[in-house]
Amino acid sequence: MDENSEFVGQRITDTRKRRGYSRERLAEKADISVQFLADIEKGRKSMTVNTLRRIAAALSVTTDYIVNGTETSETDRVTAMLASLNAYHRTQAEKLLAVFVETINQK
Repeated sequence: MDENSEFVGQRITDTRKRRGYSRERLAEKADISVQFLADIEKGRKSMTVNTLRRIAAALSVTTDYIVNGTETSETDRVTAMLASLNAYHRTQAEKLLAVFVETINQK
């Protein structure tokens, strides 16, 4: 077992819990099996870059955060959230965000 795999798994677990996701929900959002997610979280298995990207998108964090524990800026977090959406929903979220920012700036 690789020591970094344990840290990666712990960051995934901690983030999943902060988001209020069950292991089943995160596995579904990342399109992986619950058992595979459990093995990743416990540091028993590693993952491909593609799986890492899907988990990061499902958790709305960067891959850098999962791998290195590097905290992200607010901009990175918003970008990660938007990137986790399909094209249609991303466009809608961007429109809502633009209206929100415009409304806040008018006050």
